[in-house]
Amino acid sequence: MIKEEYGDKVVLEPRVFMLRPEPDPSAVFNDYRRQHWTNANSHPESGDFNLWESGEEFPNCSMPSAQAGLAARAQGPEAWDAFHWNLLTAMFTQNRNISEMSVLCDVAGDSGLDAALFRDEVASGTHMQQAMKEYTEAVNRGVTGIPSVVVNDEVLLVGAVPRDHYKYVIDHVLEHGEVPRQASPGLPQL
Repeated sequence: MIKEEYGDKVVLEPRVFMLRPEPDPSAVFNDYRRQHWTNANSHPESGDFNLWESGEEFPNCSMPSAQAGLAARAQGPEAWDAFHWNLLTAMFTQNRNISEMSVLCDVAGDSGLDAALFRDEVASGTHMQQAMKEYTEAVNRGVTGIPSVVVNDEVLLVGAVPRDHYKYVIDHVLEHGEVPRQASPGLPQL
């Protein structure tokens, strides 16, 4: 991973982003999602995407998981890291509905979080305003999907891109003190 390779040279500041801040009953696992999950699964670094075949309803609102992410982040960076990866696994590998409180609490427990504090914060809506703030800031930056990475408040990398793309931008910043103004040969335009 990038953090392990670059250590203290890189500061990661996780943010939440909601694809559906409001419930959308039309959100289902359709051909569009099937195509994107299949494509992501073809890239070895993308993780394990299992096509949605569980009996659980496909998540139709991102607000619960965004608030859950912020509740995890409030418990510290290690809690956030564990929760984030376990949440991705719950959604993309286990096909669990991460809009459901019971699933979020299971993930929190598996991540070693203070489960009672986590549940109270998510259930009370403590982090709803912050979730909307981070969502609005991301939209204003031009973020349209996940994952998205902003480098030095300038470069936006959207989608599951190969590690080489991140490394090219990071190496350029470390060597030249600024983000690259053009893409490396073979990499997408910045």
